[in-house]
Amino acid sequence: MPLDPGSRLGRFEISGILGEGAMGVVYLAHDPHIERPVALKALRLEASLGEQGAEVKSRFLKEAKLAGRLAHPHIVTIYDAGEDRGVTYIAMEYVEGQSLTQWLADHRDASYAEKLEIVRKVAQALEHAHHRSVLHRDIKPGNILLARDGRVKVADFGIGKLLSGTGDLTRTGQMIGSPAYMSPEQIRGDKLDGRSDLFSLAVVLYELLTGKRPFPGDSITTLVYQILHTEPKDPRELRSDLPASTRDVFARLLAKSPDRRPADAAAFLKEIRRIEEDLTAIDHTLEVPPPTPKEPAVAPSPVHLEGPPTVISTPPAAPSAPTSPRSSGPKYLVAAAFLVLAAALFLWVWKFGFARGEKAGSIAPIPTAAAAAAPTPREIATAVWTPQPTPVILPTRGPEAAAAVIVGAPRVVTPQASRRAATAISSQSIRTPSQVEQAALPPPEPPAVESSRSAAPTADAVYRTRRFAKFSLSPDQARIYLDDRYVGIADDWDDRGGGKTLPVGRDGVHHVRLELPGYRTMRLDVIATSAAGDDTVDIDRDLQRESSVAFPKIPKLDERTVGPVAFQADPPDATISEGTKTLGAASDFTEEAPLRLSGPGVHDLLLAAPGRKSKTIRVLVAENAGHDLAKVKVTLKKE
Repeated sequence: MPLDPGSRLGRFEISGILGEGAMGVVYLAHDPHIERPVALKALRLEASLGEQGAEVKSRFLKEAKLAGRLAHPHIVTIYDAGEDRGVTYIAMEYVEGQSLTQWLADHRDASYAEKLEIVRKVAQALEHAHHRSVLHRDIKPGNILLARDGRVKVADFGIGKLLSGTGDLTRTGQMIGSPAYMSPEQIRGDKLDGRSDLFSLAVVLYELLTGKRPFPGDSITTLVYQILHTEPKDPRELRSDLPASTRDVFARLLAKSPDRRPADAAAFLKEIRRIEEDLTAIDHTLEVPPPTPKEPAVAPSPVHLEGPPTVISTPPAAPSAPTSPRSSGPKYLVAAAFLVLAAALFLWVWKFGFARGEKAGSIAPIPTAAAAAAPTPREIATAVWTPQPTPVILPTRGPEAAAAVIVGAPRVVTPQASRRAATAISSQSIRTPSQVEQAALPPPEPPAVESSRSAAPTADAVYRTRRFAKFSLSPDQARIYLDDRYVGIADDWDDRGGGKTLPVGRDGVHHVRLELPGYRTMRLDVIATSAAGDDTVDIDRDLQRESSVAFPKIPKLDERTVGPVAFQADPPDATISEGTKTLGAASDFTEEAPLRLSGPGVHDLLLAAPGRKSKTIRVLVAENAGHDLAKVKVTLKKE
C-alpha cells in the first residue's frame, strides 16, 4: 500500500505520490534536515524476489552508494539510501519538469539542434559516470528528465545495474528494464561496459531525429531478434532532411559488436558533432542568397515624356488635415525647396546623359510588356545535379516475421552521397546554359608559383579503408604518427603477436608518417570511407635505409585496453607518470576507479618509487583492444 501524505519513511516526510510502477512508488517528500524537497523512490524488493530479497537489498544499497559518488550537473544527485519498516528507499534530487518522453509529445516541432543538445548532455553525464566505473544500464527517454529551466538530468543511476544484473528479477512474460533500448550484449547477458549505455543512448537519438525507434518490434521475441540480428532503417528514409552522414554515424553507434562502436562517450560526442557540422552545412546551403546589386535603371524612352518635365509624387490617400503650426516655418520651406532642386537636377542629368547616349547609339529600345514577359533561351535556368547511385541490398538472414519491412531488416549499402545533392539543390547549382558553356571551357592556366618549403609534402602512397589499418612494415620498429600524433610502433599495430589493427578515425583523409633513425621518412595518405572494400587495409611497406644510425629498440606491449587501467603495484604508493606529467599513485587506480587513457595509441607509463628501480609499462589503447580493463600487476625491484 502506498504511504499516505504526512507519514514518514526514514527521516523523510511524504508529501504526495509522483509515480507508481511494478517495482515500487516514487514519492514527493520533504527532508527536514536541510529543508528541501526530494524524490523518494521506495522499492518493493522482497515482494519481487522472495528469499533473495536480503541479498538483493544489500547489493541495491551498495550500488546506490556507489552512484551517490556521482556529482555532475546532468545527473540527478542521490542524497541518501536506506531501509525503514521493510521498505528500501533512495532519496534523490527532485527535478521539477518532465521526462523526455513527455517533452517529445509536447515538442514535436523541436529543431534538430535542440534534440542533439539534449543527447549531448546525456552523453556528458555518462562520460562522468563511466570514468567512475558506474554504469546506468537503463538509458531511455523515461530516465532523462528536462527541468523547467532547461537543465537535462539523467535519473536512476545504480538502480539499473542492480535490476539488469539479477536474472531472477524477471517475472513471467516480462523483462526488467526497457528492451527497446537494450544493447545486444545486454540482451545476451554478456559482461557490460560503457558502450552498452552508449548503444541505448544511440537508440534514443535515432528516435529523437526520426520519430521512430530503430527496432520497433511489438513483442519481446520480435524485438530481441531485431536488436540481435537486423539493421535499422536508414534514418534518411524516415526524414529526408537529415544529412547524408547520419546513416554512417548510426551504422557505428548501433553496430551489433561493441568493438565497432565508439569506444567511449568522448568518441560518441565526436559522432554527434559530425551530424551537427553537416546540419550546419545544409543550413548554409539552403540559405537565401543575399540580393544581388540592382542594375542601374534604364532611362525611359523619350516618347513617353511629353510636355515639360514633371516631378511625379505619390498622391495622398485622403485630404490631409490643416497643417499644424509645427509643420510650417523656415525649416519646412527649406526642405521643400531642396527636394524640388534635387528633382530638377536629376532630370537635367538624365536628359544630358540620354542625349549623349542617343548619339552614340548605346541605348537599346525598351521591349514591350509581352516581349519582356517571354524569357529568352539564355534566361531559362537549368538545374544541374549528380544522379544518386542505386543502393545495394544486403539481406539479413532470420525469421521473416521478425525481419519485417518496417524494421529495415535488409542492410542497404550506399556510397555516401554529396551533402548538397542529398538535401537540396542550392542556388549555386542552378546555372543558365551560358554558365554551363563557360564551365565546359578549360580554365585558364594559373601563373606558375615557385614551390615553398611550407607546402604539404606529397604522399608516397594512398590507401583506402573503412575503419582500420594494419601495418606490416619492415623494420617493425618504425615509429607511426597518425595526423601528426605518435601512436606507437609498427609492431604494435600489425595484428599479430599481441598487436592490434589501428583505428584510423572518422571519414576523411588521414596523414600517416613513418619514421626511424637511419631510414627515409615515408608519408602515406589513408582515406577512411564507407565506400572502401574492406574494414582493414594492410599497409605492407619496406622503409628505405639511408645510413647505419643506431636507434633505441622499443619493447613489446604489456597490456591492451579500451581505456581503463587498474594497478596492483608493490609498493602501492609508486608514482605513475607519462612523459613530464604525473598521473598519481598506483594505489589511486583500482578496478572500481581505474585510470582512463585516451586512444587510439600506445601509452608508456613509468612507475617509480624511492629506493626502487623504475619500470615502464606499455599500454595499447584502442576500441578494438579486446579488453575492457587492463590489470597491471608490477613489483618494483629494490636498488
